[in-house]
Amino acid sequence: MAERHPGLDGVRAITMLLVVAGHAVVSFMVTPVGWAIQDRSRFLGADLAAWIIRAFAMPTFFWLAGYASRAVLERKGLRGFVSQRLTRVLLPLAIALVPCSIAVSALWDWGREVGLRGAVPDLAPKLQASELPILLGHLWFLYYLTWLSGAAIAVTSLVRSLPRWLPTLAVPLVPSLAVLAYIGALHTDTPLGFIPDAPMLIYMGGFFAWGWIVHARPNELERYARRAWWAGLLALGALAIVIVTLARAREAAAPSPPYAIVASAVFTVAVMVFGLGAGVRYLLRRHTVLELTADASFTLYILHLPTAVLLQILLADVPIFGPLKFVAIVAATLTVGVGLHVAVVRRWRRPQSVRAARAPA
Repeated sequence: MAERHPGLDGVRAITMLLVVAGHAVVSFMVTPVGWAIQDRSRFLGADLAAWIIRAFAMPTFFWLAGYASRAVLERKGLRGFVSQRLTRVLLPLAIALVPCSIAVSALWDWGREVGLRGAVPDLAPKLQASELPILLGHLWFLYYLTWLSGAAIAVTSLVRSLPRWLPTLAVPLVPSLAVLAYIGALHTDTPLGFIPDAPMLIYMGGFFAWGWIVHARPNELERYARRAWWAGLLALGALAIVIVTLARAREAAAPSPPYAIVASAVFTVAVMVFGLGAGVRYLLRRHTVLELTADASFTLYILHLPTAVLLQILLADVPIFGPLKFVAIVAATLTVGVGLHVAVVRRWRRPQSVRAARAPA
């Protein structure tokens, strides 16, 4: 399966939209999490929305990366796969790392001054003239994808095929349960440093491997499509357990109970089966907005966080209904990311495609 799957392109677009929304909603949370700014309007619903999106958005991107990685390896071979990783993952990371780190550090510094929140934990250190810390920030996805791509090469050189009896869903579920139980929490933390976080590699590696294996078993996606709504119901049940646990945790700080950790892992896998299955089943037709978002997803990924945080700081003290500000931040962030993609990236691609078309066979 070398061709792109239209249903999975739709899933990628919707997940990218949710990632933008997930970061845009953080400033409206009641719980302080060390974000650059807290808006004057705060809602507990924002806390829940941020947790839900966090639970499955990045795992879905690692699943899609694993699925696409095997397609590239199958189509182009090992040399082509390595070349693609260098040009599509490492090169963008190298180009965007310093500008994004400077922008995020400056925004966090400015947000502290605007919000008079000097005691906020240093999740993103202040930008100083004499010291310029370079952090992964939201680009950690590319960094960890590089590590997982190298691991995939090593594993596939040793293991040519997995036993057919291995349950596919066990591939992400077992590492998820193990990591969440190890850290004693319902979700993983965002890794900012360059020393790889082993629990995060194992956690996201399970989803990367899941996507890789599903590409090798094409019928698996059809199973997800047939069982999507059952997976959705299971996800709702698991989410109900998580919500009760989170509500109790607000009243009394306590470690996450084992049943809640299991529910969190089950929710992530079940909601992904639902999303992937529904995408494969219902997103086969062309949708202009989803196509454009999927095409611009990489540009959006690079630009959305600095853009959204800038808007959050500018609007933090504006006396406007919170949900309206949230919608405005999401809309403006998408406009900037997609607009720059259309204006710059597509125009840069077009001459390349014309030259390729005119090249002699």
